[in-house]
Amino acid sequence: MKKLIKNIFTLGLAAFALTACSDVADEITSLALGRNLSPTDFESRNVSETTANLRWTATEGATSYIVEVFADDSLTFEGTPEQTLVAETNSIALSNLNYDTKYSARVMAVTENEENRSSKWTELFFRTSAQQFLKTFKEESIADRSLTVTWDAEAVGTEATAIKVLDESNKVVATKSLTAEELEAGEAVIDGLTPETKYTVKLYNGEKERGSRAVTTIADLAGAILVHEGDNLTSLIKDAEDGSVFALYGGTYELNVDSESGKTSSVKVTTSITIKGIYPTNRPVIKGRFEVNEGASLNISQVILDGADNSTTDQTFNFKTADAVHNALTVQSSVIRNYVKGLFYLNVTATVKQMIFNDCIFENIECNGGDMFDSRKGYIADFQLTNSTIYKSCKGRTMLRYDDASSSFPGVAAPEVLIDHCTIDSVESMPAGTSNMNGLVNVRFGGADGHNVTISNNLITNAAGGTFSKYVAAGAPSFTNNYYFGCNDGFFKNVEGNVSWAADESGKNGEDPKYKDSKKGDFTIGNESVSKLGVGDPRWLTAGE
Repeated sequence: MKKLIKNIFTLGLAAFALTACSDVADEITSLALGRNLSPTDFESRNVSETTANLRWTATEGATSYIVEVFADDSLTFEGTPEQTLVAETNSIALSNLNYDTKYSARVMAVTENEENRSSKWTELFFRTSAQQFLKTFKEESIADRSLTVTWDAEAVGTEATAIKVLDESNKVVATKSLTAEELEAGEAVIDGLTPETKYTVKLYNGEKERGSRAVTTIADLAGAILVHEGDNLTSLIKDAEDGSVFALYGGTYELNVDSESGKTSSVKVTTSITIKGIYPTNRPVIKGRFEVNEGASLNISQVILDGADNSTTDQTFNFKTADAVHNALTVQSSVIRNYVKGLFYLNVTATVKQMIFNDCIFENIECNGGDMFDSRKGYIADFQLTNSTIYKSCKGRTMLRYDDASSSFPGVAAPEVLIDHCTIDSVESMPAGTSNMNGLVNVRFGGADGHNVTISNNLITNAAGGTFSKYVAAGAPSFTNNYYFGCNDGFFKNVEGNVSWAADESGKNGEDPKYKDSKKGDFTIGNESVSKLGVGDPRWLTAGE
């Protein structure tokens, strides 16, 4: 009897379960068939200051679509929509929007005369473009610690409240509230900035942007001797006191011009001086060379050094005084071009504590009769070549030559050599059989501790022959994350099994970086996969990488 009751109870539960499942299934089917599906792939296109196009995937059974647009909103959809529109197709053009404004939009699929079939909302967020009423900065508007900001006063009217200055990390470093007088004039001055610094200047009306311009402040003029085109730069350098700073306006400056031939030559540097261009967009051109004497240091930035039309063919920098100790040779943010023998020549028993070439472009350094960076008898404690580009150079000679003069410098620390984030293209002197070619980098300075050479994050292209380094007597270079295209195997393995030749065994030929126009010196990388690696001179990385 108990068994019979148990079985009847079990059957009853099963029947109830089947009935319940059937009810749920009927309900879901009814909902799916009775209501439009929500639009999908909802997106905004061609967004401008005042317009935008919205598009979505059409919904089967829908006869139209309701679109609601909310201003100053981030998908909250609170309050009353700014615009409510009806679209007969799966797209709609929005107009009468406000510049630099956050908008939320949503779309619903509806069927005529069947309100209960209306779909749920599909949502998106977009922002209209900022306006551009700021004028391009003129040279006279850019100082070392201030900027004169100008805008279209008629177009802006009184609808602007402040100017903000942002640094490269997008941090606001200066804010100026605008007065009625400044609004009427369309001009205001921002103070308290830092020399030789990149900024973005923005014009605001409340929180809405009405203009944006990038600008770099000029060189620090505090205590500097201002030099104009036509001034005698040769005499200024010869007569300079130790620590003098020469700030050059744009123009051409010729060093030690020969009265008969009209060609430039070298100027002797006997005191530690700084030479810098004032405007980054109008670099001064210095034609001639420098002979560095008596332990002088030389700091050069934001100029163009041009060896064309020289009466002699020596290097850009030639160290002349034996046993001298130079604190530094520093060249930054400059272009160096058209020198026949090379960049520097250290053929005396002199010490250079630090030698830095950073953010430079080297073009047509022929190396006829010398190597590019060339130390024969000297000691360079710290050599750095970084964030720079070298092309059309080194015809038949080594790029960096650093001979073993350690016997003349007993007890010195191991030299530090760094070549990092450089783009090196079509360095023509690669064949290993060339008598004066000992590899791209030939560092042989020994001493008690040898030397430390780091070659990292470089993009080396179109070097069809040769090796990386023919000699490793005092220690092979350390290679990290270098990328190659169109290079000889001698960069990656010991040539013909010669174990004394250094090679970047971690490297290999990769994809073509697809330079924009290498013949004209534009090495912007067009191959996204190469750009993402972050190798080479940073100035050529694809925008946004």
